[in-house]
Amino acid sequence: MIIRGGTFGPVATNTYVIATEQGGEAMIVDPAAGSEPWVRETLSRLDATPVRVLNTHGHWDHVVENHVWGAEGLPVWVSSADADWLEAPAPFNPALFGFPPPTPGVVPARLLEDGDTVELGEIAFTMLSTPGHSPGCMVAHDPSTGVAIVGDLVFAQGIGRTDFPRSDPAAMMRSLERVFAEVPGETLIFPGHGPWNVTLESAEPFARMFM
Repeated sequence: MIIRGGTFGPVATNTYVIATEQGGEAMIVDPAAGSEPWVRETLSRLDATPVRVLNTHGHWDHVVENHVWGAEGLPVWVSSADADWLEAPAPFNPALFGFPPPTPGVVPARLLEDGDTVELGEIAFTMLSTPGHSPGCMVAHDPSTGVAIVGDLVFAQGIGRTDFPRSDPAAMMRSLERVFAEVPGETLIFPGHGPWNVTLESAEPFARMFM
């Protein structure tokens, strides 16, 4: 597996390109505002063929460029609990995002549920439902490679906010406890903001400061 990351947009959102190998298939994760040129360059450098877009959740900063890839025929996958936000993306706090213009929506091609598998070549991510930051937050965990795409559940030194519409602080605590119990500590995490490629066990003490 090859993972490349870049940080874009008004709140420094991480976008990832995950490829099976050089010249293989690829998946775009959370295409943030302004990420398109970087994604195209990364796909070119990897000589990779994109097969889908995966959204870790439906917040605007993670889905704003879905329509760019949807227009090229890439299916967009997201949790069923956040699907409506993909069809009508909107910032929750305009002051955070600089009052951006309306964002074209997309109709998700697949609605993911807890326990579903997202395959990329021979790679198989198990999707864990981790509501709290949003109802549809999900973690994509591949135990065979020791990698987890964790969205805005947990960061290298913190956790996702729970003061947005449809956030649920109690659900966030349950989701964190679930991930710390079910995902091995040596797993490398790739969050929606901040540093990536750090271990879950190194992030856990910081997360527990908010639990």
